[in-house]
Amino acid sequence: MSITQSFLLRGNELRLVNYYSHLNGYEWLQYHKPHLWTELIEAIAAIDANAMRTKVSKEKTMQGKLLLSPNSLNEAFKEELISIRGWEKPVSKSYFITDNADLTKRMIREGMNIDQQRELLELNDKPTNQNYRSKNEADFEKERVSIEVQLGKYAFVQYDIFVKHAANYMHDRIDLGIQIVPMKEMEMKMSSGPSNYERNLNELLRQGRIFPPVPIILVGIAP
Repeated sequence: MSITQSFLLRGNELRLVNYYSHLNGYEWLQYHKPHLWTELIEAIAAIDANAMRTKVSKEKTMQGKLLLSPNSLNEAFKEELISIRGWEKPVSKSYFITDNADLTKRMIREGMNIDQQRELLELNDKPTNQNYRSKNEADFEKERVSIEVQLGKYAFVQYDIFVKHAANYMHDRIDLGIQIVPMKEMEMKMSSGPSNYERNLNELLRQGRIFPPVPIILVGIAP
């Protein structure tokens, strides 16, 4: 069942406006680790939205207007979650990429570390320089709960959900993914490009009840 909840506006603080629970993500968190949800709400409410208006627009329709800055907001989230509430920036998961499907399947299936992958690829005459190395890393993590704050281009939300959260869940690194995006009302106060909660909610629901195959809480924020 879809679960949404509204929170009252309080001054200039950022606020959690709505959330959607996919595959009972919210219910799981409330039963097992409700303190993490409390920490998230407190962290969001501690951010002064007016102080985040540091980006001077160069767009024709908003020339010279002060807009909400994704960089400033990201730094504020780091301060509130990592420095104050003890969340961590998880170590990135490095891996090699190759055009050989069989080798790729083997590296994934056997859970090879980076050195084992390099050895396998070199034995099969495949490049292992930095151009063929990639990584998967989350923004914040605590007690097997992962948070992605996506205030940039809308396509990155899909990457967060279907690549980062899903991969970490399928490899038993996390139990839940939380995806934070701006509400439409907040997106309109930013440069063009970011996604919004309403759009991502629509896209999640269109996928069906069991896809993506990872418990997720989609969170919409706004000043």
